Amino acid sequence: MKSTIKKPSGFIFYRGLSRLTGAPIVGVVITKSSNVKTGNMVQTYILVDNDKSPVENAKSLADEAICGICPHRRGLGGSCYVNLGQGARAVADGVVRGIYPDATQSPAIHAQMLQAMAQRMVRFGTYGDPAAVPSHLWDEMKAVAQGTTGYTHQWTNGNADGYMHLVMASADNEAARIQAKKAGYRTFRIRPASAPILKGEFVCPASAEAGKLKTCAQCGACDGGVDSRKADPVIVVHGSLASRFTIAQTAH
Repeated sequence: MKSTIKKPSGFIFYRGLSRLTGAPIVGVVITKSSNVKTGNMVQTYILVDNDKSPVENAKSLADEAICGICPHRRGLGGSCYVNLGQGARAVADGVVRGIYPDATQSPAIHAQMLQAMAQRMVRFGTYGDPAAVPSHLWDEMKAVAQGTTGYTHQWTNGNADGYMHLVMASADNEAARIQAKKAGYRTFRIRPASAPILKGEFVCPASAEAGKLKTCAQCGACDGGVDSRKADPVIVVHGSLASRFTIAQTAH
């Protein structure tokens, strides 16, 4: 009987120090996703590498290593939409159990990881800010992918310099969007339902308010870049902690 080798569900693509704080972090590529909003994109998780759960790290504020100055961090009372007890917890647990082949330690595994991402849509920072990881790793993924999406809050402190072609600037209010545009970024803005849509913005087609017309994989507009002719997506604040959003509004 011919045996079949089960393909891994993910790979470690980075294990080292955070660019944001210098603390140990780990980056994991997950090749399959059941996320309804994004569609079947390759997901990437950036996690604190200390064998603790994402929930614990959020409470202790150790998540600064992967989230930097993001005002939505749960431990700061923010409105982060990521359910840390689901996908992020499962991936962190997988890292502890050693189920993900380490692409940083083997050229063959590295090649296998890139092959699993080839001509697919890839989400940079499903959890965690892409700026925590060296940019050349994202460049490598982008080179083989069909398309990518990504966001950063680190554009306000210079930690995302050199990442503009990879990610959107996360903006939490109108003033932040104006500031980001002046710096050259395309933006992805979160807004209260009552706030207006600004000139040069369009409603995210994967959002509830747009009727979920497309998944992120189908849309692909959040690919960063410096093309000012492209419009910028905007979405109504969502997630189980959306009521906390008023805190984040005053952060910039």
